[in-house]
Amino acid sequence: MGAVLVLSLTACLSSSTKHTSAEVMLDERMANVLLHEGRWADAERVFRDVVKADPRNPSVHDGLGVSLLSQGRVKEAVEWFDKAVKYAPEGALYRIHRGMARTQSGDYPGAEEDFKWAASSTSPDDQLDLAIQRGRLKQRRGDFAGAEALFEEALSRDPRNFTAVLGRGVSREAQGKMEPAAQDYLDAVKLQPKNAEANLRLGLALVSLHREVLGRRYLERTADLDPGGEAGSKARLILESLGPETRRQ
Repeated sequence: MGAVLVLSLTACLSSSTKHTSAEVMLDERMANVLLHEGRWADAERVFRDVVKADPRNPSVHDGLGVSLLSQGRVKEAVEWFDKAVKYAPEGALYRIHRGMARTQSGDYPGAEEDFKWAASSTSPDDQLDLAIQRGRLKQRRGDFAGAEALFEEALSRDPRNFTAVLGRGVSREAQGKMEPAAQDYLDAVKLQPKNAEANLRLGLALVSLHREVLGRRYLERTADLDPGGEAGSKARLILESLGPETRRQ
């Protein structure tokens, strides 16, 4: 969820937005900085303080929703995105964010509705976000060919977008296209060398393609990058399954 979530968070502000003081404006900027740094809980705390002083500011409601969604608190996030849309119904970015949350909650028709509404936006950033989020929705619904096409669209807008590259790889792998999927995962690792998920997916793809020695390198890297996490745990499990023969190669 990372970069896409915080993209252009201050965009689409309602012209009627009023800040109560310079201090509140400063706090809002600080909350957005915390979002960009991935400090979701800290961002939530600051946004909650700001919303008390500026309760009709849609960007604050949206930012609070993003911080909650990033912590996996999907239902709460939807409620705040609802408020952002209420105060700025013309804000495409708020619709995209709510669509993201609705996708994660399983409300696929609601997500489709938000994405359809946001499609009229002329902002290149909105269109990039929209292609990625529609691709994720297609994945959730099992339409991997449709997802691949949407991630292709996103990459036509931003060829170095990590989320789109990884998403296309997942979509291709789900269709049995292992060689191009592995290439996508390799490109994703080049973009973000320390991303555990990308390294794990690349390692697994290489093992599936019978390139065990090379695959093992990326699985070992995953275990080092994420020693206490899910990706690291999966990598160690696969490494154990490879057996001593592969280890000696």
